[in-house]
Amino acid sequence: MEKNLEEKIKELEREVLLLKIELQNTKLREIEKEKSLNNYVRDLDKAKELNLNSVFREQELKNLATSWERIVDELAHSINTDVYVAVSSMSKFLDNPKIKKANYHTRQIRDLTNLLLLFLRREDIEYSNEFTEFALSEVVAEQIALIKDGISTLRISSDEHEESLLKMVIPVTIIGETKIAINEEFADAIPLVIKDLVRNAMKHTPDHDPKVEITLTESELFVEVMIHNNGAISEKLANWFNKSSLEDPENMSKSSKVGLRVVKKWVDLLKIETRYLRDENNDTTTVKLNFPKRISYEKN
Repeated sequence: MEKNLEEKIKELEREVLLLKIELQNTKLREIEKEKSLNNYVRDLDKAKELNLNSVFREQELKNLATSWERIVDELAHSINTDVYVAVSSMSKFLDNPKIKKANYHTRQIRDLTNLLLLFLRREDIEYSNEFTEFALSEVVAEQIALIKDGISTLRISSDEHEESLLKMVIPVTIIGETKIAINEEFADAIPLVIKDLVRNAMKHTPDHDPKVEITLTESELFVEVMIHNNGAISEKLANWFNKSSLEDPENMSKSSKVGLRVVKKWVDLLKIETRYLRDENNDTTTVKLNFPKRISYEKN
């Protein structure tokens, strides 16, 4: 009898011990749950704070961008009138080589100013829906002449190279009609694009024997322009322009980089397919543009 009682007592003690262990485990689980909840609340508060900071930062950047756009807009307006007067005045004295060169530089400022204003306001402007028609072959010829008149703007590193470029004849081959039509507000963007790409082709040529040639070919829906020069641009530059890489190319002058950024901006906006093709084996570069025969800008 006493033995059975002892066994029952031991059994009860074991059950009590198990209950204590279970209670302890339960308390530990509750503590872990509380810790997890506290961590979750803390992380949630941090996320809310980061998100709020992100919203504030995004708004700050938008305000900053708007402020800079306003500054650029005001700056462009402030110089536009004087530049227009200067171009008009100099146009009467273009027989003077120095005035002709000054006129070239001033026209650059005028065209860039007008295009900058247009780009900034492109979503707000009420467009006329009128189209301007012109031949790309005439644009190419005009830009070649203007570049040679202002050859110093290429910032060539050697006198030999600059002299070779002045003497160089750029053959232009025309296959079919080269006329395109574009919203009249955007017409000045086409010479700008062609000018910067021809300038870049001329700069990437050897000093002693530079060669640049241009071919314009009509197809059913496009006029293709190919600008070819005897000097392969870097792979990094080609990838950057062709959007295979976001990394800015090294060893590229600021003027060239700005010029090509301007080209990328406008060909993207007007949906003109443009691509650099480099041939390292033959040390040549070809930039290919497909101009739609009718280019119309549609607001986003």
